[in-house]
Amino acid sequence: MPVLAHRRDEIERLCAKYPSRRSALLPLLWMVQEQEGWVSQDSMREVADIIGCTAAEVYEVVSFYTMYNQKPTGRHHIQLCHTLACAICGSAEAGEYIKNKYGFTHGKSMSDDGRFSIVEVECIGACSNAPAMLVGETLYGDLTPESIDSILGAHA
Repeated sequence: MPVLAHRRDEIERLCAKYPSRRSALLPLLWMVQEQEGWVSQDSMREVADIIGCTAAEVYEVVSFYTMYNQKPTGRHHIQLCHTLACAICGSAEAGEYIKNKYGFTHGKSMSDDGRFSIVEVECIGACSNAPAMLVGETLYGDLTPESIDSILGAHA
């Protein structure tokens, strides 16, 4: 069943704001992700049909931006910055701490209980508080094992 079928009126209002339906691509993808938690291949094809482009063009956008998840995520999705400032200040150690403490099995991006998922991302704009991460849409910086426990413990 199409993901956005029940939102046709909302989609038409959104598309009407732009000079071309294709310009609504990013907000439509965000709409899918807010609803489903991720953007599947089927939903990419659905968005392509809505705006009049190919599924490959939609995939190019989804795969370029780290804000779009291409796999199901945990209830709390962690985006850990790994660019230079964060790397120097310990993002790799923070990532290992999270994976070890919260039950990520080797090579998996979701905890065994489905509570958390984690992905390394490019700069999230918090270099002055490195290392930094987003949990959902909330930014946290100056990460230490203690602050990580406090932050993630609050998402129990």
